[in-house]
Amino acid sequence: MHDTKLDLTSLDPSRDDKRWALLIESIADRAVARHKKRLTVGYQLLSWSRPVLAAAAAITLVFGAKALLGTSKVAASTHYEQAYTLAEWAYSRERPATSNVIFALGDPNVTE
Repeated sequence: MHDTKLDLTSLDPSRDDKRWALLIESIADRAVARHKKRLTVGYQLLSWSRPVLAAAAAITLVFGAKALLGTSKVAASTHYEQAYTLAEWAYSRERPATSNVIFALGDPNVTE
């Protein structure tokens, strides 16, 4: 180790008063400009766009996976049978009893 002291006065920014004042003023000006920029509607929309898009993507992923994987073939075939029965009645202009319509639509309160 060296026992001699290092002279660091040349690194002191406050030595030159004019330069020091300009430096402080430029920092304050940049801070004010940045603060004004944050108050605009456009900046707020841009700052919220990334989190909102990330949330929308996550929701789409969750519900998309549920839609793709959540339906079973039995449930899908039941919907097709219901649609076929209703279409058949409409095509033949048949007027089924109310109980038959409720049963065809799958009311959980109606039992066979």
